[in-house]
Amino acid sequence: MKPFIIYTFLTVFLIGCSASTGSRYEKNEEKKSETETSKETNKEIDEDFDITPYQTEINIEAPPLTEDKLPPDVWYGYVDTSSVLERKIIGTTDGYRVQVLSTDDIEEANRVRAEIYEKTARKEVYVTFEPPFYKVKAGDFTSKSEANDFKFKLNQLGYTEAKVVQDTVNLFE
Repeated sequence: MKPFIIYTFLTVFLIGCSASTGSRYEKNEEKKSETETSKETNKEIDEDFDITPYQTEINIEAPPLTEDKLPPDVWYGYVDTSSVLERKIIGTTDGYRVQVLSTDDIEEANRVRAEIYEKTARKEVYVTFEPPFYKVKAGDFTSKSEANDFKFKLNQLGYTEAKVVQDTVNLFE
């Protein structure tokens, strides 16, 4: 009697397992055919709407061109005697720079570098790549107090995220 029960149980078990595989694949084929038909109906739709009659022309008058450079006496007490064209690099040393921006976009870094170059009398503005970021740093300072003064100046110009960082700086004649 036991062999008959075991034989019946194995037969039912094997038939039950083999019957479930066919229905699983048939459902996927039905889903594929539904998505294919919906794609075909989307291709048949042609849009014939013309937006040109509804467009409006916007004319904005440009403001008069003014010179963006700041007058030299704007920063009372911040006298800058540096001139890059006259100075030559004679070496490097440990010092401080003011980091203005850290970004992964080179175009943004170059744009900010150009802004700082134009807005300040300091011409030492560097873009360095320290993976994965481009960092915009300004100045070559040997004392931290000079770097903090320049950071204050940049804060007043709108670069509120500026901070003083230690770096290797250039020494000029």
